Amino acid sequence: MTQRTFLRMLTPIGVALLLVGLGWVWLRAYTRHDSAVEVPDLKGMTLEEASAALTARDLLVEVIDSVYNDEAPKGTVVQQDPPSGRTVKPERRIYVVMNASQPKMIDMPALVNLSKRQAISVLEIVGLKVKEMQYRPDPCVDCVIAQLYRGKPIAAEERIRRGEAVTLVLGSGESNERVPVPDLRGLALADVRMVLNMSSLNLGVVVECRGCNTKADSAFARVFRQSPGSSANNLIAMGGGVDVWLDTDTTDLAPAINWRDSLTNRNDTDAVE
Repeated sequence: MTQRTFLRMLTPIGVALLLVGLGWVWLRAYTRHDSAVEVPDLKGMTLEEASAALTARDLLVEVIDSVYNDEAPKGTVVQQDPPSGRTVKPERRIYVVMNASQPKMIDMPALVNLSKRQAISVLEIVGLKVKEMQYRPDPCVDCVIAQLYRGKPIAAEERIRRGEAVTLVLGSGESNERVPVPDLRGLALADVRMVLNMSSLNLGVVVECRGCNTKADSAFARVFRQSPGSSANNLIAMGGGVDVWLDTDTTDLAPAINWRDSLTNRNDTDAVE
């Protein structure tokens, strides 16, 4: 083999190696192989603040959804992806979920002629709350005979903001039936509302909340006193109110029974019947 022939054979190999080398250098430059930035924590920022914080790090922002969270400031970031602290390439898009200024509008469900338990279940599913329960004489005990919003009737499919509270007007029978007062001691406020609603009663007032400095404190506090008290012989009119006293020191404040299991079993029994 002559030297010229050998060089001719090496030329394509050299060209190929050169192209591979140039491609590798270009790919590293294109993907910024050695460049990385840390994603900042955007939660609580407005969209403008989040955009400015990301632009300063050569990152982009994109809103993918909005939710309504009453606990978070309106118009601020509540979720982000990737999360803060993650290392990403420059010009990466950071996806955020914003807290809407107003809750979404939904259709008011048709509750009239449903049982109390069915109506409460429907309200929970669509994202509405029970403000109170009023009782009027009607042969169908605990059947919904009217649905009210801000003191006025609201028709089915009328638009209402998610998270709003409605009043259920229920039948009390024709003989002014009375119901026993449940034992609320040891229950958190959210469970108190549930137990009272299922017992055909309303929450009266929170007379005191020991150690409560924030809204979160009152959410975790538990009942240490109630009025009227619970007893087998203590019956009050359907729709009556029960006042409670709360304490953030939950030591020795355990519920007398597991109300959630009890109510679930009662609902299962009603469904079978």
